[in-house]
Amino acid sequence: MKQGEARYIAVIMGGTCGERDVSLETGVCVVRNLREAGHKVLPVCIHPDGQWEVAGDSGDDPGGWFVGKSSPALEIASDLASAGIECVFNGLHGPGGEDGTIQGFLRFVGLPFTGPDVAPAALTMDKALTKAVLMNAGIRTPRGFSFPPTAAEEPPGALRAWVEEISAEMGFPWIVKPNCLGSSVGIELFRNAEELLGQVEEKECRWRPVSGLCGSGFLIEEVIGGRELTCGVLEVGREGAVSLPPIEIRPVTSEFFDYEAKYTPGATEEICPAPLDETTSAAVAEMALRVHHLFHCDPLSRTDMFLDAAGDLVVLEVNTLPGMTATSLIPQSALEAGFDLPDLFDKLTRHGIAREAMRKAVETP
Repeated sequence: MKQGEARYIAVIMGGTCGERDVSLETGVCVVRNLREAGHKVLPVCIHPDGQWEVAGDSGDDPGGWFVGKSSPALEIASDLASAGIECVFNGLHGPGGEDGTIQGFLRFVGLPFTGPDVAPAALTMDKALTKAVLMNAGIRTPRGFSFPPTAAEEPPGALRAWVEEISAEMGFPWIVKPNCLGSSVGIELFRNAEELLGQVEEKECRWRPVSGLCGSGFLIEEVIGGRELTCGVLEVGREGAVSLPPIEIRPVTSEFFDYEAKYTPGATEEICPAPLDETTSAAVAEMALRVHHLFHCDPLSRTDMFLDAAGDLVVLEVNTLPGMTATSLIPQSALEAGFDLPDLFDKLTRHGIAREAMRKAVETP
């Protein structure tokens, strides 16, 4: 689906964190669909060492895009600007990609970009800060406590006392998740203190949050029963922010929506639109819009929440750079709303260009 004037777009993918593989899948999907929309597209990869590489062969086979000829980030970004790149489609996930880092860097070198601006990205990537903002706004969110990033280094007696103190206020089971990771990386369920304390001593598993290997700390939350829902909001047209059809998430092979459930085919049933009555569906959409505006998520967000047994909504978190593969949640709900992937990615790109033009017009004396 071609949408007006063709643009020259760089799609950045990869990254240095544990969400690299998900980002590469997003990047490949975005490149293909932006080309289908009629744009000239240049794939760009951030390697695990932080070096950047521009695709030497940008044909349809992603296997030939990147051959290891990388250079420092500033050098590549400057080359992109000089080459006439009009927008960078941000296909990164996790630290470095959705925490304000890449946004600030691209702003510094003068390249328009898709996704959230610097401040919303930095705030929503921090789950503890997000929870504090939600609570301050009167939005219900699971009870939780911050778990220190140096947990594995604490004397065993001190750590046990801390866990027992928290468990006296908030009984088990607990969900423990890295404070600044996405894609459900590292989320684990613990039914008692002994499970958690035993896990702290295990260093061999890289992404288990309580192994002490996540420098941003961890979040311990109560388990909320009920139906798991997610609802996207898209803000790219004159009509302003609009909610997308909500999705119900039903894990099939696990107790909750962890990394394996999210990315293993058949491990989760994702129902779009969610089978909700009209009143509840409207409440979910209203909550997603409220959270979107609260965090200034322009142009896109996806709010995860539970519908508990009493019929109340409990917000877990908000995602400002959700996955963008063909089977990801936002593309599913966008398709239900009438946006195919070329159309969706085209709109996000044009929004990024227009936003930067507006910012420059306002800030230029």
